[in-house]
Amino acid sequence: MHDSASHMNEDAYLRDRVDDQLGFYESAANRAKITYNGMQMSIIVLGVLVPVIVNAPVELAAEAIQGSLTLGVRSSVTVMSLVVAILTGVLNFKKYGDLWLSYRMTEELLKHEKFSYLTRSGKYATGDAFDKFVQTIESLISHEHKQFHSLIQDSKRPTDEAEH
Repeated sequence: MHDSASHMNEDAYLRDRVDDQLGFYESAANRAKITYNGMQMSIIVLGVLVPVIVNAPVELAAEAIQGSLTLGVRSSVTVMSLVVAILTGVLNFKKYGDLWLSYRMTEELLKHEKFSYLTRSGKYATGDAFDKFVQTIESLISHEHKQFHSLIQDSKRPTDEAEH
């Protein structure tokens, strides 16, 4: 026999579960978006600068400093190329773009369900709306957790090229 006082009421569920999860997914999506966009922008800028620097006319330098300028240019290009490779690898490994989209989609689905429930529209118009709402919210959260786990597992698997 269950004690009805031990059950979570509608207000507590909305506040402690739904709003808490909405805050988490919004924050996580924003962090992943900022990281993804920053890294992608860096890759683009550095990727464009490398050929520009390599093809810059070295003749502009005086004969006395040409050797050190060439060494400096080569070192800069090497460092920029390494940074591009590292950023690309980290993006592929950490899946920031995929995480951003997944978190954002889950956030929007949770919002949709919350507002449909609060307005008692759609599937929440009849019957035990709270029970349907809880089941839907928990299903959405569970699905996102499975997606996250799948993304992490995919990032740990070697690529086809590495296997051959």
